[in-house]
Amino acid sequence: MNTQLRNQILMGALAGIVLSIVIYFVLGGKRDELVSIQASIDSLQKEVDKGYQLKANYEKLKDEVSKTEKRLDELIKVMPSEQDRGEMPIRMKKLADNAGIDQSSFALEPPIKTTYYTEYPVKFDFRVGYHSFGQFASLISGYEKIINMTNIQFRRADSKSVFPAAVTCRISAFVYNPTQPSSDSNAEPKKK
Repeated sequence: MNTQLRNQILMGALAGIVLSIVIYFVLGGKRDELVSIQASIDSLQKEVDKGYQLKANYEKLKDEVSKTEKRLDELIKVMPSEQDRGEMPIRMKKLADNAGIDQSSFALEPPIKTTYYTEYPVKFDFRVGYHSFGQFASLISGYEKIINMTNIQFRRADSKSVFPAAVTCRISAFVYNPTQPSSDSNAEPKKK
């Protein structure tokens, strides 16, 4: 019985080995296909993960764009309007009077257009005391609209003058251009 049982076990093992070899060769193509499908699934999963990441970034960017638009709207509100720009020489005269300096003259200079705003510079001449000009500059820095003072040049005044110095400076108002920039991305803003 022992030999008969052993023969049965050997026959079963041999049948199992043969069957395994046959299955291995028959299903060999399917195994390659399975590996290919698994690689495809991994690739698609990466794409899905990338899509989720883009969606998350989109939401963040959307919020950031919204906040930036609100900030731009607030900045546009403090930019001088065309009417404010036209009144600038009169308002600068009032600020000069408040600071105790004498505005001798002013001259409108040509506007400088850029993509988003137009700069309207005005050249002013003042007779000043040094501290009073500092007070004037402080009043300009606290002005409710965006203006800029540049090209400040001090000269000593003649000894007969009540004011020890004469100042020439350029004060510019920046008016927002509500027109959209051209769709040509290669277009450069005009230079000064």
